[in-house]
Amino acid sequence: MRLKSPRTLFGKLLLSYLAVALVTLLAVGITTSRLFAGFYYSVKEKELLQQGQQVAQALQTSIGTARENLRVWGRHLRNLPGSRLVVLERADLAPGADPMPPGRPPPLLDPATSLKVLRGEPASGRVPASPFGQDILRAVIPLKDRGEVTGALVIFTPLADIAATIRAVQRLIVSAAGIAVLFATLLGFYLSRSISRPLKEMGRISLAMAEGNFKQQVPVTSHDEVGQLAQNFNDLAVALDRTIGALRQEKRKIEDILANMSEGVIAVDQEGRILFSNPGVARNLGTACGAVLQGAPIGSLGCPELAELFADVLKCKESRSGELVLNDGKTCVITHVTPLVEPGEAVSGAVAVLEDVTELKQVDQLRRDFVANVSHELRTPLTAIQGFVEALLDEVTRDPKQYLEVIYQETLRLKALINDILELSLLQSGQPKWDLNAVDVADLFGRVLFKLGEQVSAKSLTVKQDVPPDLPFLLANEDRVEQVLVNFLTNAIRYSPPGSTISLRAFSATGNITVAVEDQGPGIPAEDLPHIWERFYRVEKSRSRALGGTGLGLAIAKEIIETHGGRVGVTSEVGRGSTFWFTLPAVPED
Repeated sequence: MRLKSPRTLFGKLLLSYLAVALVTLLAVGITTSRLFAGFYYSVKEKELLQQGQQVAQALQTSIGTARENLRVWGRHLRNLPGSRLVVLERADLAPGADPMPPGRPPPLLDPATSLKVLRGEPASGRVPASPFGQDILRAVIPLKDRGEVTGALVIFTPLADIAATIRAVQRLIVSAAGIAVLFATLLGFYLSRSISRPLKEMGRISLAMAEGNFKQQVPVTSHDEVGQLAQNFNDLAVALDRTIGALRQEKRKIEDILANMSEGVIAVDQEGRILFSNPGVARNLGTACGAVLQGAPIGSLGCPELAELFADVLKCKESRSGELVLNDGKTCVITHVTPLVEPGEAVSGAVAVLEDVTELKQVDQLRRDFVANVSHELRTPLTAIQGFVEALLDEVTRDPKQYLEVIYQETLRLKALINDILELSLLQSGQPKWDLNAVDVADLFGRVLFKLGEQVSAKSLTVKQDVPPDLPFLLANEDRVEQVLVNFLTNAIRYSPPGSTISLRAFSATGNITVAVEDQGPGIPAEDLPHIWERFYRVEKSRSRALGGTGLGLAIAKEIIETHGGRVGVTSEVGRGSTFWFTLPAVPED
């Protein structure tokens, strides 16, 4: 059995048990040994006195009052070899007697004992040194004759036998103490381990809990306070696991919400250092924002207006809002900054919400432009109609039919414009639900060319068709796809020079079919390409209006294709023509 270090709880408990056991056994052993020795000596003294009194009584009876015989008996007893009895005369008892002659042993009694015996009192006790060369136990009984002390009987016994008995008893006590110490060691080892092992296990599991592992449990091996503590520890671990799991789930929800917010959220401490930011910050600030680093100053974002807002809020302890214009005016961000106020009116930091309103402003601008464009487009034919009607009312013309023909054409133009506006609004509202069917692209090209054949012939144009024989069918609404193709081909006819060639091509790729209309017209400048799908946008406004059209055809075509789940596009080179195309899914083979 190897003892553990006393620095551990196990070692301290075990050493405490052993110390208590050893001190207790040592005290009990010493006390018991001393008590037994004293008791044994007392018993031996009593026995010695009783024996001496019996011998003294026998001597007094046999000797009688003949003093002359007492000395003879004394010499006789004294000269016996190995004698344990000595008879002394009164002269030997007298204190202060003359020195003994040379060659005679010293007296057996000290003056105090001699006086006590002369008074007629027996005496007993241990004598540390004697003529016999060892300690003895002595008893002295006075011998009396008619009430007068005539001598003394000294009876003694060596202490060797008594000491041997006492040592035997002491060895027995030591053996019993050794067995008790061994038993106490085993019991202390068991008790110390039963107390320290659960506590050590709790310590190990607490370290695991500190690292986030709450699944381990402390074995409950008893029903005492330590066992109850282990059970409470297990219950605490389960409760902590549930609580931290719930907190992690809530934290994950908040992080997911913040990460997927379109608005940017950024928090700083009272010193203006960044505590938290979500990806929306970089999205909203754009190129004005570098890497958003936790702990970096707010000025490191490269946006002085935002840093000033935070500084103002931290100083005044009031919410502030501002509009940040970034990227040379291309990005507009609305910022709301609110202080984080702790109990006691202390400001611990501030949090800002960044909302990119660039698209909203663009949409608002588009709305204003749309109203202006519609008003302008409506005003032009209405002005013409008003002028010709006034001329008819004033009877300034002799041929009213010509005026009525112009009024009729302008009325048709108004009707087409209003119909296009209504159709575009319907498409953008997301309400149309069209039936989809299989559309043969070759048949679609044939129908469109038949409808626009007169316009093609009027400009002496050549239309080439390129449709693979194994081309799958389109999955779309046939009337709407035909409307888109008519719009593309009409624009191609309108802007193509006489005698040029228009190509109609179709091909399939990755389950989709692309239809393209290519002309040899003047082309579209690169700066106008991103805007040609907007409502009422015209590359050359005067020329486009002179060629007819409402300016909504391409916008309607784009909405139709995107409502089908497809894409539209254009490629153009100034002076060499343009290619308008759209892509729609093909009918599945099954």
